[in-house]
Amino acid sequence: MKREYRTIPSKTLGYAMETLVFGHSGKPMLVFPSQEGRFFDYENFGMPETISRFIDEGKIQLYCIDSLDKESWFNKDASPEYRAKRALDYEKAVCEDIVPQILADGHEGAGIIAHGCSFGAFHTANFVLKYPEIFDSGIALSGCYDISFTLDGFYNEDVEAGNPLSYSDHISSDKIEKLRNDLLIICSGQGAWEDWTGEAIQLTKNLKMAGVPVFLDLWGYDVEHDWPWWKKQIVYFLEKFERSGFLQSNHRMNADESQYFLQNFYDV
Repeated sequence: MKREYRTIPSKTLGYAMETLVFGHSGKPMLVFPSQEGRFFDYENFGMPETISRFIDEGKIQLYCIDSLDKESWFNKDASPEYRAKRALDYEKAVCEDIVPQILADGHEGAGIIAHGCSFGAFHTANFVLKYPEIFDSGIALSGCYDISFTLDGFYNEDVEAGNPLSYSDHISSDKIEKLRNDLLIICSGQGAWEDWTGEAIQLTKNLKMAGVPVFLDLWGYDVEHDWPWWKKQIVYFLEKFERSGFLQSNHRMNADESQYFLQNFYDV
């Protein structure tokens, strides 16, 4: 498996972002780490090995990046105002610094898959919903979707701008038109440590009311909030993407594809 370490300068953050890239071609997939995680966590938990067939066959090119959670939402030494602003800085850095490098790897015109587990699923939903011109699909596994629990009751416009469960019930009509060409998969188990399934259900309801293509897949009461299950889930969804013809270097989802996928999910 081809593996490359990169550092990508970011003026917004004031330092370089570290990244691991796996593969040589295929649909680009950007991985957000779990809470306060690092770019190497996905590898350390064996996820690239788990999906190695997709990588080796040139169906997925994987980009694993750092989070900024310790400087933003989970930075208890900073004011809530600063933390929310720093979260928006992270979004800007990903879109303006990371994404151009991905597209330059032979993915011009492609939509990027966003993916993450646990708090990485929070980032996945947030980026797909806010930047449909960049991300055409998302696979969010076992996520929370309401960030207010980190802020001790504080709320302002910056928090709202980064809080999917809240802004998902009043997305602008212009944004909804773009999102109709996208596809968001929200998956959660119902076993041990799966404490945010209610948020997954509510987020799905909000998006369906708005006409945004979304699929909620609730796994069983034996399915825990842990890596062994996320390994099974990511293979399951990537196999469906593969059979649907989505795993190509320059593929971008459209409304017909996303609707067909949703209508025929269990047969794909």
